[in-house]
Amino acid sequence: MKALGAGSEIDAWCTWCRMDLGHRIVAMVRGAPKRVICLTCNREHDYRAPHGARAGGTVVVRRGGEPVARESKRPAPAGVRATQKAQAEQERYNAWAQRALGKTPDMFTRYAMDRTFALGELVLHPKFGEGYVDGVREDAKVSIMFRDGPRTLAHRSR
Repeated sequence: MKALGAGSEIDAWCTWCRMDLGHRIVAMVRGAPKRVICLTCNREHDYRAPHGARAGGTVVVRRGGEPVARESKRPAPAGVRATQKAQAEQERYNAWAQRALGKTPDMFTRYAMDRTFALGELVLHPKFGEGYVDGVREDAKVSIMFRDGPRTLAHRSR
């Protein structure tokens, strides 16, 4: 991929037009665009990545009218991260519900520190409720997924 330089065209957020538009690079600092001129309004301003790239996407760079994509190094905005976190939490809850909800009480083993638990075993805890073993560690601990999230608890190792 050809390196960017002064005079190259690049897509950027125009602070005047308030849109992602084509810009010409005026100044570079350490290989990154610093100042650009909007090809629509002809105003010069500091370079800002296109809004489409701020969500962890790609930045489109034009060289001689030919678009080339490169990865954005900016983290996703807080709203995107919150949505991703909510989706991950929903998936975690759905996995717990599929394994633990609707099971009869006799299918669960009552939690006690002096018991040994196996991967996938259903556990009933007096405080955390219904869960399943999703990890067994070597250090006499077990990870159990409950309705409100995972907990690491002690158990008797084999």
